[in-house]
Amino acid sequence: MLTESQLIGYIEGTLPTDERTQVEAVLAQDAALRQRVLEQMRLDAALRATLGGVKAGERVKQSVLAVLRGESDAALKRQVLEDTTHLHRPAPAPGAEAVQQRPWLSAIDDWLSALLRRPAWAAGLAAACIVLALGVWQNARPGPAKPNELAALEMPQRVDFPAGTEMFPRPGTKIQFNNQRPGSLTPQPADGLRVGESASGTIAYADGTILHLEPGTEVRFVVANSSNRTGGKQLRLVRGTLSAEVAKQPASLPLLIHTPHATITVVGTEFDLAVGTNTTLLEVTHGLVKMSGTNATASIDVAAGEVAVASPDAPPCSQGLARNPLFRPFRSDSPWNTPLGRSAQYESVRRIQLLAGGPVVDALRSRRPFMGGPAQPLRAIWINGVRRTDARFNNSSTLPKTTRDAVLLQSGRRFAYELRGVTARADGDLDAEAMERIDLGGPGFVSTPNAAVPFGLSGLGGLIRVGELENGIHHALAARVPRERLGGRRDFATPSTVWPASGGDVPGNEFLNIGTLLALPPEVDIRKLAGDSGPAYELARAMQDYGVYVTGTIGAPFALLTDGTERNASQFDALLNQLVPLLQVVRNNSAQAPGGGGEPRRPAAPKFPNEIK
Repeated sequence: MLTESQLIGYIEGTLPTDERTQVEAVLAQDAALRQRVLEQMRLDAALRATLGGVKAGERVKQSVLAVLRGESDAALKRQVLEDTTHLHRPAPAPGAEAVQQRPWLSAIDDWLSALLRRPAWAAGLAAACIVLALGVWQNARPGPAKPNELAALEMPQRVDFPAGTEMFPRPGTKIQFNNQRPGSLTPQPADGLRVGESASGTIAYADGTILHLEPGTEVRFVVANSSNRTGGKQLRLVRGTLSAEVAKQPASLPLLIHTPHATITVVGTEFDLAVGTNTTLLEVTHGLVKMSGTNATASIDVAAGEVAVASPDAPPCSQGLARNPLFRPFRSDSPWNTPLGRSAQYESVRRIQLLAGGPVVDALRSRRPFMGGPAQPLRAIWINGVRRTDARFNNSSTLPKTTRDAVLLQSGRRFAYELRGVTARADGDLDAEAMERIDLGGPGFVSTPNAAVPFGLSGLGGLIRVGELENGIHHALAARVPRERLGGRRDFATPSTVWPASGGDVPGNEFLNIGTLLALPPEVDIRKLAGDSGPAYELARAMQDYGVYVTGTIGAPFALLTDGTERNASQFDALLNQLVPLLQVVRNNSAQAPGGGGEPRRPAAPKFPNEIK
């Protein structure tokens, strides 16, 4: 059982860490008490914004605490009425004070008499409500939204949020709550929140509509000033990125998402929406979405496979996506997408040659990512007992049985989850030892490796994907080599790393490293080895024009990674046994000169819309 002093200390943020953890454990089991605490936190924030000074705030606090101490009816009324007269407000005209004060003093007198017949916590909460009402009345601060418009909003059933999320109960107020662990809440009209930086949040409506909030994204459940409609689902995306999976809405009440630059109208579809400083970017995966600029008369329909941009200086415009990030991910200047340059410098592999241990056998090895489509159920991902996020995932029986690693692609969302140590729960959710969220529009590696990406390199990088051996490979490849080919001190299990990999042992020149870029030098005539066209030629051409990054180890002489597409892996063994011994190290590959620099051997990958400045 929690004491009132613990609750007050929790709300004020003054509890020691161990007591705060104890309070949160109780709140996690008591939904009603958790809702009361959340309401009290909203009131506390509003009070701090409404009251004009530390002294006034302290006087009101003492009045609220008087309720919790159980003071007598008469003493409590006298205390509250006395203290609230010190709230800041314009001075009344001479002779008018008694006339103005009498109605609300009588109302408080009646309310307080009823309050003392309720439990202490309810009385305290209601007393805070009275004080808040007085502060708002006396400061003459009208709310930013019309009450009837806010009351008509269809609110989410729940919001799941990560650690560090901030709650905005009213414009101008802020509470950082539950900053030790993630949680869930049922928002109220005019509420807002900024998702913490640790993971994504989820807004879930009763009809199955799901909005996934990227880290740092801020939303508010309000009606836009320019909106001509009340009711239905409406919210403002202040900053950041969300991905939406919208159930079919009534034609008269589509989902409205307002941004600083546009209004998005949705009847039912999947899309991504991102707000920057000067633009709003809309990318549609399925269906049709309407985008209107700040001038409501300027609007366009954005279809699946298209992206649209709105800005203050121009009406919305749309175009087709140059490439699908689910199948050709990462920025155009990612090391995975950067072709080798004419200034690349090559040197032979030192010490142990790549095929010193024997020829390659079944050299194409599968690392299949799992695609989560809109029809698949939404599963929770738990990391060490803490629910971190939700993902679309259908059948846990398809998880790898050996490595227990998995990559989850999310249709309609611009990122993937890379998981290490995955097991399926009885309810279909997933447990994992570690998780990394990889931005499909990012560089393809992270600067701070963890257990999910131990050398910082995304498991999606370099995969040979369906159709590429027939139609051309436009990215670097990913290879695995035996551990003894790699540098690193032998008393440590971690091998050495070079850019773009990180987190390993100190690199050396005598061995390969995780992150080493291998390539066929320009003087190798691949046509003599692989012909003029077809899968063998495309594979050899990619090794010469983009190269092969060493991304990990394997118990075989050499292996290239694929997305798991069904093919006869052994059909390339004869070719690779000729090509692999010819691979050399690109010694000047670096962050400053990816691919060695100079004129690229291939055109740059098409840019994603958010890369275009």
